[in-house]
Amino acid sequence: MKYHNEKYKYFLYIIFFVLLSNAMHSQSLLNKQYLSNDIEHLLNSNPDQALKIAQHLLSKTNITNNEKAKINFLISKTYKIKGDYSSALNFLYEEKNYDSYLSQEEKINIEIEKIRILRELSLEKQAKKTLQSLEENFSSISNEVLKSYLKVVITLEKAQFLLNEGQIDKGISLLNNQITDSKNIFKKHQDLQLYYSITLAQFYVEKKDFNQAQNLFKDIITVTNKQTETPIFAKIDALLGLANVFFLKQEHLKAAAIYNKVLIVSQTLNNVFLEEKIIAQQNVNYLALKDTSNYQLTSTTSIENQLKSEVLEQEAINTAYNLVSEKYNDHFLEQKAFYYRILYIALGIFLAIILVCVFYWWKVIQTKIQLNEIIKYIEITRSNFTSQVNEKKQDFKKNIILKETEELILNKLKRFENSKRYNNKDISLSVLAGQFDTNTKYLSEIINSHYNMNFNTYINKLRINYIVEKLKTDPNFMNYKISYLAENCGFSSHSSFATVFKSMTGISPVKFIELLNSENENKLVS
Repeated sequence: MKYHNEKYKYFLYIIFFVLLSNAMHSQSLLNKQYLSNDIEHLLNSNPDQALKIAQHLLSKTNITNNEKAKINFLISKTYKIKGDYSSALNFLYEEKNYDSYLSQEEKINIEIEKIRILRELSLEKQAKKTLQSLEENFSSISNEVLKSYLKVVITLEKAQFLLNEGQIDKGISLLNNQITDSKNIFKKHQDLQLYYSITLAQFYVEKKDFNQAQNLFKDIITVTNKQTETPIFAKIDALLGLANVFFLKQEHLKAAAIYNKVLIVSQTLNNVFLEEKIIAQQNVNYLALKDTSNYQLTSTTSIENQLKSEVLEQEAINTAYNLVSEKYNDHFLEQKAFYYRILYIALGIFLAIILVCVFYWWKVIQTKIQLNEIIKYIEITRSNFTSQVNEKKQDFKKNIILKETEELILNKLKRFENSKRYNNKDISLSVLAGQFDTNTKYLSEIINSHYNMNFNTYINKLRINYIVEKLKTDPNFMNYKISYLAENCGFSSHSSFATVFKSMTGISPVKFIELLNSENENKLVS
């Protein structure tokens, strides 16, 4: 009896483990089904809900890297549809962490999304570099079907660049000549077929061939209406294109009806950029119709959307610059490491050790010399800067300034230099003159005669001296990005800061920080 009870117990254990295993497998399948059947389907109809589902799946502890890679890409597409280009770019560039889990086609699609967002932000130089990099990888692809796919997407993106540049005939020729034998690709990727048709129709609009453009846009709308999963952006682009055709043909009532329709379709996406674009074109059409009531009604919304879109665009541009810079830097470091490995192998271990030692010794000496020269130069410049206040040049005077007024302004300039208010981005000759209770002519003339420089040079020198001193005395500043340093000392952009810094010190801020780092490391070693 006891034997039978034990046997029955083992049997129950086996059934339990089998059921548990099946349940876990079913949950895994459910997650995958949830990913494909819900997120991708909701992208166009309800992007907010799609985003919530994707983020929920991403938060699961048992998610694989392969699934993370796919979800990140879907999240980036969702953010792009919503017009949040900053978040979209962050997720697209994060995919480099999952490079080994992505197929070649997925990698291509990620790069294409980057190109389209960068171009949308008017960062055409960066977008073209990304496209060039994608084109250079063409020969490394062995799969002929994938090669054909890559050729089509590259051609479409090149055509978009030509459209932006106004090279209409060249763009139409490119589309007609290079995509004639792409029917199989279009059959498999209907979104590319729509993108091709929209691009071609846009070229015909620019060429003022309105009948061709109108027919193409109508065909696209018909196709999207028949599809169960409507690609919302293709439909919006086609409707907006058709409305623009009617506007250019001066059929303003037809255009107005379609503008209203496309605005309703777009509002489900909460895309500020898209709404601002549609309303702006709608307003122009209201003006053409002399419909002042509707024009005034939508103008307020248009201004609000424009302000929002400007803020979002600037944020996205800053994100893009940071991400692209990091990518190029990573690529540069990889290339540098690769060439060094080749060099070491070619020259041999013994020769490599000697060269490294000699190079290191020379670099340390040169670094010390260069750094000492730069610091000496900056110190001399600062010394000259302060001493020049007493060296008055009468030749510059164009106005008779009372001595008491002159002394008062000079004292105020001293206090201004000690206050670090020169790091304020909004500082200008007129602002400072207002703060000093004087006029711009007096202030400009005193700076010219006592400092031997104009106002802009005066401010720039104060800012550069300030940031150099911070780099030398505050270790935290050595770890900040150049864009932060620029902002901290009042420059409006990374590039203007770098240009002024180099003109005053002889080297770029990046090189100066590297030299300071090397000097500090040498001090620690010694």
